[in-house]
Amino acid sequence: MQFSKKHNTITKENINEMVITFYTKILKEDGEVAKVFRDKLGEDINSEEWQEHIKILTNFWAMIALQDPEYQGNPMRAHFDLPLSREKFGSWLVMFFEVIDTMYERDLGMIFKSRAENIASNFMRNLQL
Repeated sequence: MQFSKKHNTITKENINEMVITFYTKILKEDGEVAKVFRDKLGEDINSEEWQEHIKILTNFWAMIALQDPEYQGNPMRAHFDLPLSREKFGSWLVMFFEVIDTMYERDLGMIFKSRAENIASNFMRNLQL
């Protein structure tokens, strides 16, 4: 999906748009990463399971970018039993960066990208990948 104009502010609404765009991209483009999500949440991004995941991730990124207090989860715990690898984290980051680059002005995109790199690094270390 190509956006005609990049966002020059971060809002919870465009974070939600980013999350939906990102996971739609994953389900369409990447076999290995998509398989992890399909096995856990199914194929239909409009399903109840996916909608709950999208809400959680919207709140997570809103916490990071906007200091929104609504996210109350534990992201590390949610990933312990998943079949993850360094390669899958690498693919996830590439696709995430592509979506961020199409949606946000460069400086705003760096907020998401730098945090995503730190999260991926922490996850790989804690999951011993």
